[in-house]
Amino acid sequence: MKGKGKTAAACLAFAILFVCYGKILEYILVDDTASYTRIMFHEMYEQDQIDVLFAGSSHCYRSFVPEVFDSAWGGVNSFNAGTSSQGLDGSYMIIREAAKYNDIKHIYLELYFRMAFESYKERTEMTQTYIISDYLKPSLEKIRYLLEASDSSHYFNSFILARRNWQKFFEPDYVKNVLVKKQTDDYKNYAYTYVTGDVEWYAGKGYVANKDVVKNGNFFSSFGWEQLQMDQTAADWENSLKDIIQYCDEKGIQLTLISAPMSNFMLAGIENYDDYVEYVKRMLAGTGVEYYDFNLCREGFFPGNSELFKDPDHLNCYGAEAFSRLLADFVSKDISKDQLFYSSFQEKMECLEPTVFGISFHEDCNEKGETVRSCKIVSNGRLEYQIEMEPNEGDSYTQQEFSDNRFFSVSPDDHGICTVTYRLKEDLSNVRSVSIAY
Repeated sequence: MKGKGKTAAACLAFAILFVCYGKILEYILVDDTASYTRIMFHEMYEQDQIDVLFAGSSHCYRSFVPEVFDSAWGGVNSFNAGTSSQGLDGSYMIIREAAKYNDIKHIYLELYFRMAFESYKERTEMTQTYIISDYLKPSLEKIRYLLEASDSSHYFNSFILARRNWQKFFEPDYVKNVLVKKQTDDYKNYAYTYVTGDVEWYAGKGYVANKDVVKNGNFFSSFGWEQLQMDQTAADWENSLKDIIQYCDEKGIQLTLISAPMSNFMLAGIENYDDYVEYVKRMLAGTGVEYYDFNLCREGFFPGNSELFKDPDHLNCYGAEAFSRLLADFVSKDISKDQLFYSSFQEKMECLEPTVFGISFHEDCNEKGETVRSCKIVSNGRLEYQIEMEPNEGDSYTQQEFSDNRFFSVSPDDHGICTVTYRLKEDLSNVRSVSIAY
């Protein structure tokens, strides 16, 4: 018995030393001094009571402003638990964690369509998982989350944080820089002072504000190029959504699914966004869970003004404020569903004045191994286009006279201004134009 006791004590001592050593390495090797989620989780655990929880990917933490809901709903404390590229397994973990410490009444889960295609065992980039797991309190649920988040090849990095950056141990300047930043009062007190380009900042209770503006429909982006392949949706996404619905039902938590607004440019470019909307509706049939897609919102309530977006995919702070006020009013029954939404995104595009939203592009290699940039004018309505190029270097030229062709190519090394002049096929006198930086 004595031998067994010594062995057990030795194992315990080794385990303690191993954990302590790992924590020391984590402190000097993992630079999370600019992490939004570190502050968000600290704040979440510090809340006396969370009544309303928002969960989801960056569309969540950039779209739902807790201050707006707290003010509009009176006596309610809301919290935004969005994280970058948050899969539904991450949402499920966060929901369970928040509900463990709070009597949550209502959860709004943001459903970003791209997450529906993610198979967890095929993950090769684990950042989206680690920015959640790194700041969760120790628990069996946390272990389960990490074991199910990927295949076994990632387990070592998942449970030993310092292993991810072990090469940095041999870079004295990196280690010194991390230690200096972690010794500041701001880091120790969870005060977020890091600002990205003077336009983005952590605004409290999980919300991240950004005052970048896309002006005059000047979208030039790889977003909006390909149609959605709904036959490639992942079973993992569907199963996680079912888990969330079941959990909320068992806990008596009201669950509402929301798709936050994205730019008309992005969704018009995709062309078959309605297939995703119908897919979600079929998933929810018989569950009693409501789903509201604000990309179907009528212009009178939320205009598709590009100046409400920081990029094709995300709202800026002005758009987030407007959207949050709209959602708060809608939930308060000041606006009816029929008043607010079109029946489909296609109907919305047909009701809007025909316009050019921007240019989407796709880069690929030709048979010679050269990079080729294919471009597509994103628009609605029956239009003809004239395309004129004004490169930063070289002479201006006409890419295309008036035609209904929306596709053209440009070298990825060329940059300048592309002016698209467009007119209705049925009314050649109604001519407008948009200039887009490429």
